[in-house]
Amino acid sequence: RLVKIQDDLNKTMADESLAHGISDFSVPAMRDSVVIQLRMRDKKERSPFEDLIRSRTKLLNENMMLENTQANLSKQISIQTEELRQLREASGIEGGGSRCQKCASMQDELTRNLREKADDKQQILKLTQQVRDQQGVIEKMKMDMKEMENTIRSMRDEQKSALVKIKDLEASLQVAVEECGARTIEIDRLKPELHKMQTENFDLVNELLKLKGQMADKYNEIHSLMEEVELKKRIAEAVNSSNVPASSEEKEEAMAACEPVSFLCRLPQRAKQTIIAHERSEIHALAHNSSGAMLLTGSDDRTMKLWDARTLSRMATFQGAIKAVMCVAFSNDGNYVLGASGDFAVRLWSLKTKRILHTLTGHQSKIYTAGFTPDSRYAFSGGYDRMIKLWDLHEGLVSKTIACSSSCNDAVVTQEGSVIVSVHLDNSIRLWDFRTGSFEHEMTGIHSQPITSICIYPGGSDMVLTNSRDDSLALSDFRKYSCVRKFQHSTYRNGVNWNRATASPDGKFLAAGGSDGSIFVWEAEEGNLVSQLRNVHRSAVVACSWASNDQLASIEKEHQMVIWE
Repeated sequence: RLVKIQDDLNKTMADESLAHGISDFSVPAMRDSVVIQLRMRDKKERSPFEDLIRSRTKLLNENMMLENTQANLSKQISIQTEELRQLREASGIEGGGSRCQKCASMQDELTRNLREKADDKQQILKLTQQVRDQQGVIEKMKMDMKEMENTIRSMRDEQKSALVKIKDLEASLQVAVEECGARTIEIDRLKPELHKMQTENFDLVNELLKLKGQMADKYNEIHSLMEEVELKKRIAEAVNSSNVPASSEEKEEAMAACEPVSFLCRLPQRAKQTIIAHERSEIHALAHNSSGAMLLTGSDDRTMKLWDARTLSRMATFQGAIKAVMCVAFSNDGNYVLGASGDFAVRLWSLKTKRILHTLTGHQSKIYTAGFTPDSRYAFSGGYDRMIKLWDLHEGLVSKTIACSSSCNDAVVTQEGSVIVSVHLDNSIRLWDFRTGSFEHEMTGIHSQPITSICIYPGGSDMVLTNSRDDSLALSDFRKYSCVRKFQHSTYRNGVNWNRATASPDGKFLAAGGSDGSIFVWEAEEGNLVSQLRNVHRSAVVACSWASNDQLASIEKEHQMVIWE
């Protein structure tokens, strides 16, 4: 077969060479190359089937040998049968026992030969069946081989696509490495500039602090000059008239200078005075100063208003907030007021000049609470961003930031100024070290709903009063981490998330406003409700404040402030 293929190939290549003008001496080389390749391919494709071919060839040879043996036996049987016939004919003519014996022996031999022939046929059938089985195996192997070839072909295609992807990824990686190197070089180049900018920023901050100090000095000088001018004006008016009325600033200074006075607190019975504190705006916050002579309110109209607590006449309006004022407070030394608003800022005003001293920014969300430390040197604030910030009021900068796990609704600093106690949306009370800002303890299980307010209880230096949306008040000892007493009533409902409760200066009574406009007063020692002041407020009460001069004030959501007696 190979010789025939070789001859055909030689002839074809010779024809092509003549057709294309190729010289004769190049044909043998090409022929030899093609023959070598055909032999290699033949060897490669024949190698998986060599064992099967050898087995099949062996079986075919054995089959041919058996068929030859069978033909020889058949021929011998024919010869012997003919001899037997002749013997029978001869025995019929001549007779004789010896020939009959010979016929019998030949008959026996013929029988044996037939049996052997039958055995040979049976063996041939078995061998034929084996050949068929081997052919079936060969066919199956051929099919498996085709499937494997298809699988190998698909895997090669996948390998090619994977190699293409790898090349693309390597190219992308190379680009990324080059970009990373370029950015690293850029970062190294910018580091000196960053250091320079940080140094300049530090210098600018120091310069800003100096300018703030200079501005504060100038404001003080201006205020002193204004006071001198006012004094000269009053002296000039005194020369012309003997009846000189006191100015509003003198009234404020006189009231701010008043020292706190201790009273034996009485149970409020009725409304003494009412006033529309903020028209057409919801009120959110209320606070007394340390002497109880002044009141401060904060509202949705973005203002804080200062009131004379005895006459409820408005003394000043503090403006500057961009959104609703949520909390207000007086400093204990009577020099400052602050307001925390929904624009993420706390603003500090001078009570004397009514001017903004600092705008404290840094919160990332609405601020719900703010206040002063007992020494009036620092302020604190907390809000929805789960942060409590401590502020240095001399520099107007944040001194510490405390991260909480829940929104802070209210907070208070203990009388010695060492601990911050905060209440949160997750129903818990947390204690923090004021000096380091580190977490000290968490009190849980006292309330089952968000806590809306906290204040120091005057009846015990280590106790706080809390109000909650679970419609209960609680007295808790923050040194022993335990609840001392809870206060509830079937008709009391806490209506807002910033509802502030309060305690009388002697610690005898507790007061909180309900969603129906009533003021609920409990007796602190026994926990009994002793008074429910109704039919004055027309909407939910959001804050109560009990001053050191035994004055109880309350505000409702819809505009009105009430003084009780």
